[in-house]
Amino acid sequence: MLLPAAMALCMLCMLSCEEKKEPENGNELPDGDESPDPGIPDDYSAIADRTYSSQWGPYNLHDPTIIRHEDQYFIFSTDVAFGPNGDCGIMQRRSGDLVQWRFTGWVFDGVPPVALRFMEQYQPGYRQESIWAPFIYRHGETYRLYYSVPGNDGLKLACIALATAESPYGPWTDEGIVLSCQPTDPFNAIDPAVVVDHANGKHWFAYGSYSSGIHMVELDPATGKRKEETDRGHLIAFRNQFHDAIEGAEFVYNDETGLYYLFVSYDWLEDDYNVRVGRSERPEGPYLDIHGNDMAARGDNTPMITAQYRFENHSGWQGVGHCGILKDEGRYFFVSQGRLGSNFYLMNLHVRQMVWSPSGWPMVSPERYAGIPESTVTPGAIAGIWE
Repeated sequence: MLLPAAMALCMLCMLSCEEKKEPENGNELPDGDESPDPGIPDDYSAIADRTYSSQWGPYNLHDPTIIRHEDQYFIFSTDVAFGPNGDCGIMQRRSGDLVQWRFTGWVFDGVPPVALRFMEQYQPGYRQESIWAPFIYRHGETYRLYYSVPGNDGLKLACIALATAESPYGPWTDEGIVLSCQPTDPFNAIDPAVVVDHANGKHWFAYGSYSSGIHMVELDPATGKRKEETDRGHLIAFRNQFHDAIEGAEFVYNDETGLYYLFVSYDWLEDDYNVRVGRSERPEGPYLDIHGNDMAARGDNTPMITAQYRFENHSGWQGVGHCGILKDEGRYFFVSQGRLGSNFYLMNLHVRQMVWSPSGWPMVSPERYAGIPESTVTPGAIAGIWE
């Protein structure tokens, strides 16, 4: 269920950060046109070609992960684009205000060597087509970037690997494979996410998708890899039937409730993609939904906090899912892709402010964040008929 528009008007507030000039990752694009203004139409098909990639800004985005470094926000995302893409290496972009985004190229020039050797070993003729669903977090003075490398042609062959850097600008050092799967394995080695226990500092690693569900395994904080090399972990979220999709785990800890929140995406990404939430007293689970049901108990869990929708004079959005959560100086932001209703192959970045209900559940604004200054709103100003 989406947050009513009236509440959204009261939630939005502003960031005013200037872009910081620092040495950039060697694979970044040179300075070019900045991201389009928010008023530019969401249909970007005219600049979808690789030739216009310096103008992509919020365009051609899927499966984002977000982090703040000093006065800049960084998003890393799946290699995907409307029409021919041809580049493989984790898309990256940054912003000083969460509104204007600059596409800065790719982290890697193709699949890094260790992951590439694994894929070629188990799928002869493997083609470097894309890297999926990265996840970034900071541990001490090191930034850790996990990423998924899938097999070709729908083969259930994949690995999750790790790269590290001193800042999100890079350069990145590849640290090798964290976890992998072959077609006969009962889990899927994609969609990584990490949550840290605020009580004892333990690091927990979530992975998995679709019919195999979401699993959780403990990491060694010193290496960012599994504490026990053969440990596959335990199940924390699952769906009713084999064909019921669940993927894209993300976590956030709420200091006020003292709870950990698990966000997962349900259903097909080009249609009724939506996000569900559970919460737990411990990062490793169990995660319970709003009715107290265990998310690993093969149910259909609620609340649903995003789904497809449409306002007047716009074709609407579908496929609003696979989120990243940013916790920034007491504010929370929900970051995802949104697929345009008039052409669901167009994938736009959505940054929305997220607030919490009195009972401690997240609610997401139906409108994208635009940096509007916070102001006092009287009851009379919000009374009336709302779309």
